[in-house]
Order: sequence, then structure tokens, then C-alpha cells
Amino acid sequence: MSKAKRRTHHGDAHEMSRRKLLQLGLLSTAATPLLRAARATAQTGGAQPQASKATGELKNPAEFKAPKVKASGPTTISFWQYVGFHVDVQKFIAEEYKKRHDPNLSLEITVFPGLNEQRVGVKSALAAQSPTPDIIAIEPGAYAVDVSTSGSVIDFTKVFAEDPEYKRGFWPNAIELLTINGAVVSVPAVTNTVIVYYNRGLFQQHGLEVPNTLDELKKIGAALNAKGIMPIAYPAGQDRNFPIFPYYTYLGGIKADKLMREADLGLKPWTSPELVAGAEFVEMMAKSGLYAKGPLGIKEPDAIQIFATGKSAMFWGGQWMRRSIRAALPPNFDLGIFPFPAVVAGGHKPVLSSVGITLTVNARSKHPDLAFEMIKAITGAWGKIEYTRNLGLSPNGPISADAIAYQMQSLKDPLYPEFLKLQPTGTTRVIFTPAVEEAVTQGMQALITGQKNPKTVMESVEAASQKVGARKFRTG
Repeated sequence: MSKAKRRTHHGDAHEMSRRKLLQLGLLSTAATPLLRAARATAQTGGAQPQASKATGELKNPAEFKAPKVKASGPTTISFWQYVGFHVDVQKFIAEEYKKRHDPNLSLEITVFPGLNEQRVGVKSALAAQSPTPDIIAIEPGAYAVDVSTSGSVIDFTKVFAEDPEYKRGFWPNAIELLTINGAVVSVPAVTNTVIVYYNRGLFQQHGLEVPNTLDELKKIGAALNAKGIMPIAYPAGQDRNFPIFPYYTYLGGIKADKLMREADLGLKPWTSPELVAGAEFVEMMAKSGLYAKGPLGIKEPDAIQIFATGKSAMFWGGQWMRRSIRAALPPNFDLGIFPFPAVVAGGHKPVLSSVGITLTVNARSKHPDLAFEMIKAITGAWGKIEYTRNLGLSPNGPISADAIAYQMQSLKDPLYPEFLKLQPTGTTRVIFTPAVEEAVTQGMQALITGQKNPKTVMESVEAASQKVGARKFRTG
């Protein structure tokens, strides 16, 4: 995507200047060693109720609670994040909060082009001990570990103690992914699934059925390639997470999630047969002809265009792209979704699930109490309903049938409740040890490009894990 297009997509959100990043300097990505494992869970969400029948114009049924702390005078708190299409709803909630509860408090949002750039900017600011940003968007796993073990953020222990109802509003398993050494580092605004979007019209035109098994998917791929249609648009170049999705998919499909978590925390070797088989799956997918050519050069906007213009029949990606995909589709496009097919005979269909963007407070913030109040406004009972109503993403916790009906009144998208059904079936897609996450990312990229073989890649990951040594944190 061009710089001009990025500015348009982000609205009037502030872009991080190159000069500012240079002034802040760079923070090493070297990880703090970590300690022991807690249990690994498969589910990250929970079942939502069916939407109630709408009668007339509906309103958000949740109470927008007043803060415990307010600004004593005009105050602006800063927020650095990495998903430009979230800006409008974040601004909406912040403005409503200002209008209803605290006229002195404003939220200034800086949007980076992507997660990779935001991580560099945040690490640089934290290394410089800058009080900006007050609020930081972080990913679960290694990013959360990095900021937590370095003492760079304030956990939610006090906030949850003062407001237990707020804590109960999150899926417990989502909170588990953000818990380091017994403290919740950040809280999620949404939960997400990774599935396969598909063009129903193209499938019908060529007599194709939704695949239930990997063999069926391969046959579909061969049929589409013979017609000059790319089977799957896969944006492996989007960020450090995407290259690992096939690996997570295979391990989820054989129910090796717990083994991966144990290896992540140094308790089992990454060269275990199941974990090597996951790397072999990544290699197979890259060589199968299923992906549009050059996946590491494809980012989300590119993949959306490939899919929307009918050049590919499928798009393997996250729920967070649902709205962007809808906006790009022609009016007669019949969009469907399905979970990735079973990767082994008789296996279940793996749905990768995790939390999406999560929010925490900079330990150097000059306004930590106000920052926490703003986070509560965005992620609390009223805010979560507005947030997910605007974006069509799954909420960070349970909401009522009336709330879903209110959301559907605006979304009018039959895929939204389908995502809500898939969410609780998902497997986690999180690696906690920073050095291991980096090794896995680089290894999966090398498999996709054919530069290394699965055995070599997993030996490199195991070497990175061994080098870290005993972990000095526990998860969950």
C-alpha cells in the first residue's frame, strides 16, 4: 500500500515520523529469560447467545459507567497502535467518554503502518524512558512478555481489585494469554479467528464444494489452477504473525497445542516429531500451488484486491479483515467462510483463535490513572459492544442477546454470527518466548521461500530455545 493510501486509511490519526524514531533510539529485542509453564488451553473465547429478535430501533443495552478518576484540567493522553481501521471506533468511544463523563480528557491516537513498525517505535520510546505513549497496543505472547519482564508497563492488578465486575467482562482464557507471572499485562479489545474466506460464485461456477479435508483442498487447488485462477490469496508478508499461521494450523489440527506451549517455555524440545511435522506442513503448503505466487510479498491490502477481483477463489486470513474485505467486494460478490480443512484423516478442523489488539499503560506515563480509565471505557461493557458493532469482530467477552441484536442492526452481515459460533472452537496462536518467536518467524519464512528444510528450521528454533535457558516467567 502506498503512503498516500495509508494516510487516507488512517484518517487524521498521527503518523510516527522517522525523525522521532531516530531521536528515541532503538531498543534491543533480546529477551529476558523465562521460567515455568502453566497449563495450555485450547479455547480463547466462549459461546455467545443467539441474537434476540429486533423490534424497532435498538440501543446499546449496557451501561456506560462513569470513571472513578477524572482529569483536573484539560489533559491529552496518547495512544500508539497498529491497526488503522480501528481508529474511527476508538475515537468514537473516546469522544462519547469525554462528552458523558470527563470533558477535560482527550485521546490522541498515533497509528503505525503495521505491528512490526509499532513494536520498533514502542521499544524505542520505552528504552528512552519516554512518558509517551500513555496507552500501548500490544500483542499477546512475546510482545507482552517483553514489556512485562522489562518493567515497562503497569499491570491490571489494582484495576481489577477495585473493579472485579470489569475483570469478569473478559473471556477467562483470553485473559490467560495476557497473564505473565500472575499479573495481567494488558486487556483485549476484541477476540479474533483466522479462517478461509471464499467466493461462493466461483465455487458454484466450477462445481466445487467446501473442502473438509486437506486432500479435498488440494484437489480444489488443482482444478482452480487449471482454470487460471489462484486458489488462495495468503498475505504472508503482512507481519511477523502471518508466516506462522500454517504451522499453528497443523499443530491445532493434530491437537499438539500443549506440546508447542511446553516447547515454547523450554520444557520440551522443538525437534519433537509432531513439531517437525508442523514445519513439514508449512513446506508442503508453500510447494503445493495453493498460494498465490510470492506470498511473502503479499500484504493484507494486496490479498484483498486479489480476492475481490476474482483472481483467487479463497483468502486465508483473519476476522479482523472482514470489514475491509466487504468494502472491496463488488455488489454481486457472494462471500462465505469456512474453517481450514482437517489436516489429518479423521481430524477436526482447526480454527486459529486469539485475542486481537490489547491495551496496556506505559509505566512512565504522567497520567496512568486516566489512561486506565480510558482503557476501561474502550474495553468495558458498553465500549466492547460499540467496538465490535463498528468492526464486526468478536467481543472480548460475553455479551447479551440484546447486544448482538443491536450490533446486527448496524452490521447486517450474516457472517458476523458465524464468526461468533467459530470463536470458542479455536486453538491458540501465541508464542511467549521472544527469542523463540523470532526463530520460528524466520524459520517459517525460510520454509515458504524454500531456503531451508523443516528439520534444519526446527533445529534452529530448538537452539534458540536452549540459548534462552531456564525461563524466568510463567504464563497464565
